[in-house]
Amino acid sequence: MDKQYKNNTAQNNYSLSVNDYEKSRLMVILEGISARIIFGLTTGAFLTGYLKFLGADDELCGQIAAIPVLSSVIQFFTPMFLEKLNRKKPIVTFFNAFHRILLVLLVFVPILPVSVAIRLYITGGLYLLSNLMVNMVAPATTTMFISLVPQKMRGRFFSIREKYLIFISSVVNVVLGGILDKFELRGKTYEGYILMFAIVFIAMIMNLVSYLGIKEPPLSRTKSKISLKNLFTMPLKENRFRKIIILFFLWGLSVNFSSPFFSVYMVSKLELSYTFITICGLVNSLCYVIAVSVWGKMADKKSFTYTAMISIALLGVTHIIWFLAANGTFLTYLIIMLVHITGGISWAGIGISLYNIPYEYTPEEGRTVYLGFNAALSGLIGFISSMLASYMVGAMSDFNGIFLGLSVTQFQLIFLISGLLILVTSAYIRFAIRPEK
Repeated sequence: MDKQYKNNTAQNNYSLSVNDYEKSRLMVILEGISARIIFGLTTGAFLTGYLKFLGADDELCGQIAAIPVLSSVIQFFTPMFLEKLNRKKPIVTFFNAFHRILLVLLVFVPILPVSVAIRLYITGGLYLLSNLMVNMVAPATTTMFISLVPQKMRGRFFSIREKYLIFISSVVNVVLGGILDKFELRGKTYEGYILMFAIVFIAMIMNLVSYLGIKEPPLSRTKSKISLKNLFTMPLKENRFRKIIILFFLWGLSVNFSSPFFSVYMVSKLELSYTFITICGLVNSLCYVIAVSVWGKMADKKSFTYTAMISIALLGVTHIIWFLAANGTFLTYLIIMLVHITGGISWAGIGISLYNIPYEYTPEEGRTVYLGFNAALSGLIGFISSMLASYMVGAMSDFNGIFLGLSVTQFQLIFLISGLLILVTSAYIRFAIRPEK
């Protein structure tokens, strides 16, 4: 009894100074930069290229690329132990570091004395396990970061954070993309990937340092005991939050139907070089950086819900434009550049909006339960959506249609369907959630 009293007293007396908050917010920005570098080098075109190097086909590349979405399903259950913790930073730091270490281990797969099939199984297993680690603590990570920023300055702060992490990671991607192309031309592809994972390792150390520098604000524990049943019933009983659940259901369905296949399409079908792809990525990031301030001001003036509605609609149009990117035409390069421009603008708004919307509609009591349920359901639906698209890629591998004189593959049909579904998601926000301040 005395021990419990002392623990509660220590928790109640614990507080952060203004300087602690400011330093911790700087560490949150550093965390975002390092995490984005790791994300950029272990997803998208780099992941697709590495999987192709290991011997994977287009369908398997899409399936492995969808693993991060599948792994978010674990967030259904993690609040059972997260909500019991007074201090969440230690476990958040450990699991995020473990996630990064597992990604670094992927560099050793090509030298394992096993068959190509076993190497691909090991790659998929490591990739799945690493994403399970980061998703186990994702709701707690989000809650900790947002709790460091006052409500009135969140739009401005997260827009600034997005600027730094997107721009710096994009420069790294462009430089490394050019280096990988040179290594490939010299017949030293694996040496290029060793360099890539060395950069991931350095970013991992930066990320760990940033977590150690963050001071966690005092957060209230859930007073009531959380059962397995509560994990599923609490979010569904909350009237306001049910609208958010539907929103992320539609979002997971629409965006994940195509997201694993853009890089596959550019690398495998359009046969674009890493240099051109990463230059497009840099342009995408510049547009993101320029637009994110506008979205941040709009969010502070109106609401995150309003900026989500507009930016998601723009992303839907962007995916539809992808349908026109056909192989063998000069116009393809212009279209690819255009979708990276509009994509950067739209994702700038989505990045700061969808990150904050669930937090605004979530009761403080048991917050990780609500955030975990929402992310897990969206991830589950997103993975199912990706698998349907992956089946479509395999079943229609010989499909070759014609539209306005352009060659049409199964990938372009996937992009078109995804774009239309994303527009439906934006319409849902407009008519069901009413994006007003």
